[in-house]
Amino acid sequence: MAERTEIRKLAMIGCGSMGGGMALLFAEHGVTVALNDPSEENMNQLLETAKKDGISNRLEKHGSYDELCKSLDSPKVFVFSLPHGTVGDSVVDGLHPYLDKGDIIIDASNEDWQNTQRRQGKLAPQYVHHHDLA
Repeated sequence: MAERTEIRKLAMIGCGSMGGGMALLFAEHGVTVALNDPSEENMNQLLETAKKDGISNRLEKHGSYDELCKSLDSPKVFVFSLPHGTVGDSVVDGLHPYLDKGDIIIDASNEDWQNTQRRQGKLAPQYVHHHDLA
């Protein structure tokens, strides 16, 4: 039987309405969520909502991928909630230097399967798992 890993902390990349909603749900269920979004306003609004909901202690914002990745446990777990297209490629490229064998990317974006397969191919040599939910 495979070893089971409990996820206590993850990164949410993309904190708009969908990513923000997922981040709040994870936090409500006891998972600490490290936030990253190009919009400081999105992250601040999410932190305000979390404060009103009494879960602000489970959300933290990070401005850089380096800082974000250093805040995560191993294996690092990322959830993407991004616009489809090249944004996902840019994020994968930005994270690439900080990824380690066994890290997990869960892409909850509405992405084209060909983009997903290309990203999986790029990450496979590092043994990084990339799973698409769409």
